[in-house]
Amino acid sequence: EGVRLELLERGVPAVAVEKLLPILQLEGENEEVMDRLEGMLAGSETGVEGMEETRRVLEYARVTGVKARVKFDLTLARGLSYYTGTILEVKAAGTEMGSIAGGGRYDDLTGVFGLKNMPGVGISFGADRIYDVMTRQDLFPAETGEMPRFLFVNFGEREVRYCLPLLRALREGGHNAELYPEAARVGKQVGYADRKGIPFVVLVGEEEMRMGTVVVKRMSTGEQRVLPTGELMDI
Repeated sequence: EGVRLELLERGVPAVAVEKLLPILQLEGENEEVMDRLEGMLAGSETGVEGMEETRRVLEYARVTGVKARVKFDLTLARGLSYYTGTILEVKAAGTEMGSIAGGGRYDDLTGVFGLKNMPGVGISFGADRIYDVMTRQDLFPAETGEMPRFLFVNFGEREVRYCLPLLRALREGGHNAELYPEAARVGKQVGYADRKGIPFVVLVGEEEMRMGTVVVKRMSTGEQRVLPTGELMDI
C-alpha cells in the first residue's frame, strides 16, 4: 500500500500503478515467475529484452554450477539510481545477517567523469559483515592465495557455455582457473596469461566442442596438446 501511495504521489498515473502492482506481487519459483511475467510484458520491447537478459544471467549461473540459491526477485531495488540492467544482492545462508554484497549493471556511469560510452558491472562487498559470517561459520582457510594455473580463452557465448563447467571442475579439484571476461583477440588473451604468469591456456572452438576435447597451450614452451576434457585435471 505504501508503494502504491508513493507512486501516485510522484505522479504515476493510477492505471499504470494498477498494472504494476500485480507484477511486484508475483511469487513462486524462478521459471514460474518469469513465464507469467513474460506474458504480462509481451507488448513491451524493453520488457522482452529485460526478460531475455534475466534468463541469460540465470542460465550462466546454472551452467557455472553456482551453489547458492539464486532467486529472481521483482521487488529488489538498489539505493542508487544509476543501474541500467540486472541488479543483485547477496545474503549468507545459515546466518542471520542482512545483505553482504550488492551491485549490478550500469551503462555510461563513467560519462559523469568525462569517459563516455563505457558500460560496466560493479559490486560492493560488506567486508565487516563477511568477516562476521566467516567467523561464525569457521570458514577461514588455513592457507590462501596462488596465481591461476589455467586461463580459458573466450571465443564467444557458445564456447563460454562449454567452458564454464570445465572451469568449475578445475576449481573444485583444487586448481585456480579463470575465464577471460570478453571475446577479445586471441593474442590479447594469451598476452594477458603471459603477463600474469599463468602456465596453461585452454582453447575451445567448434571442433573441440564437437569432439569433447580442449587444446592446452603450455606457455613456457609454446607446446600445444589436444586432450579429452577429463584429462585437464591431470596436467
